[in-house]
Amino acid sequence: MSTNLIVNGTFDADPGDADYGWSGTDLETDNDEDTYQSNGNTENSVAEMNGSKNATTVMEQTFTVDNALTTELTLDAAMRNSSNFEVGVDGFLVEITDSEGTVIFSTTVYPDSITFETYTFDVTFPSAGDYTITFTELGDDTDGYGALVDNIVLMVCLTTGSMISTPHGNIAVEDLVVGMPVDTADGPKPLRWIGRKTLRPQDLDANEKLRPVLIRSDALGAGIPARDMRVSRQHRMVVSSAIVERMFGARDVLVSAIRLTALSGIDVCTQSAPVTYYHLLFDDHAVITADNAQTESLFVGPVALSALSDDAREEVLALFPQLEQATAPQPAAPIPTRHQQISLINRHVKNARAVQGG
Repeated sequence: MSTNLIVNGTFDADPGDADYGWSGTDLETDNDEDTYQSNGNTENSVAEMNGSKNATTVMEQTFTVDNALTTELTLDAAMRNSSNFEVGVDGFLVEITDSEGTVIFSTTVYPDSITFETYTFDVTFPSAGDYTITFTELGDDTDGYGALVDNIVLMVCLTTGSMISTPHGNIAVEDLVVGMPVDTADGPKPLRWIGRKTLRPQDLDANEKLRPVLIRSDALGAGIPARDMRVSRQHRMVVSSAIVERMFGARDVLVSAIRLTALSGIDVCTQSAPVTYYHLLFDDHAVITADNAQTESLFVGPVALSALSDDAREEVLALFPQLEQATAPQPAAPIPTRHQQISLINRHVKNARAVQGG
């Protein structure tokens, strides 16, 4: 799972409080772009870093980080189209401090265009704890004209497990136990084996291919997944659509997560933080539901077996000695070739079609 640590970084939420999520002095967070720009979007709220004349705007909020990590802070900034706006003078300072007030990140932003541009910064949190992000007005505060900021995002891929559908409701993957029934496309099936492997940040830095793929909520279809989820690059997700039927003569196929990165909302997660992968094994390869998205259980073909640790491979083969035979097991759905998977996803992108739930 992944989440934005910033509350109301878009300034569009207003549950009875125009400054919802933010505190500070001389705040101005409740106007739309059109207030400051003649060509601005009348439906998009932004913050101006100069609320009133002769007052310094300071906008901040506090959040919690669960572990040491490196991630990205992104934000959009622009000038307001006023003759009083001074390029290179009007801007803002961004700082992140820990609970002791120590500055762990600092940068300045001076937008030079009335077009919103995205700024991206690497931020390293040295430890778990509470942190505060602060935006402070820079420039002439006697005129009441300042830089605009919007879409503040501090995304963190969490180690919380995916929620797996079972006859007893959704259960976090880390809470599943062997023998527990899990919902599959063919009805409830008992879990036969659970594998788990945790990778450290240095493991991910040493081998980029170990980094998880982040599938954001709604990236596969409406409500699919129900929340941001992470899977390994070669973990396969179900693709189900009329395009699949035309290409393969089957309603469902299985596609590696790395091939899905051509879709909006799906990317390789670049955050340097520990990640734990889980392997769920049934008597047969199965399609299960995780975070409302259809995905596969562990497919123990020769490649998957070779990727397991020696101890895990020995344990699996003790349960399923037939896997040592040369014959590959039957997949729960067709698995297209790499080239076919790329072509399939490109066709979904071209036709703007959901890959699940369509």
